[in-house]
Amino acid sequence: CKDLHQGEVAGCPVWLCPNSACQAPYDNQDIECMLLDCVKRKMMTYMLQDLSCVRCGEVTQYNLAERCRNKFCAGDFKTTVDKESVGQLLKTFLGVAIHYKMPLLKEQVTFIFRMNPDMREKYDVHLDEADTNAQQTGED
Repeated sequence: CKDLHQGEVAGCPVWLCPNSACQAPYDNQDIECMLLDCVKRKMMTYMLQDLSCVRCGEVTQYNLAERCRNKFCAGDFKTTVDKESVGQLLKTFLGVAIHYKMPLLKEQVTFIFRMNPDMREKYDVHLDEADTNAQQTGED
C-alpha cells in the first residue's frame, strides 16, 4: 500500500499536500524544524519529569524521598514518562531523518543515542549504518 501523501522532488522524498487539487510538496526544512522542536521538548520532559507513587499515584514533593510519604502508603516511586517510549520515539525520528534526508534531526537523535549506549543497544540502533545510509544518499 503506497502512502498517497508521499512524493519525490529532485530525488528527495517529500510530503505532499493531501488536497487532491493541490498536491504541493511541503518544505522538508520546516518539517525538520518542527520535528527537532518535538525531540527537544520530549527530552526535556523526560529529564524534568516527576516521580509518582506506584500504589497511590501521588506525585512526590520531596526530591530525595525513597518511599511515598502519604499516610498508610510507603509505596515505591516510578517515573511518569518511561524510558521505553522515549527510546522508541527516538528510533522512529532517526528513521524519518534518514529517509527524508534531514541532517539536523539525524544529528540530534544520533547524539542522544551516542550518549545513551544502553538505549542504543536495547533498540538495536546501529549508528555506523545510519552514517553509511546518509553518505549513500548524499547527506553529510
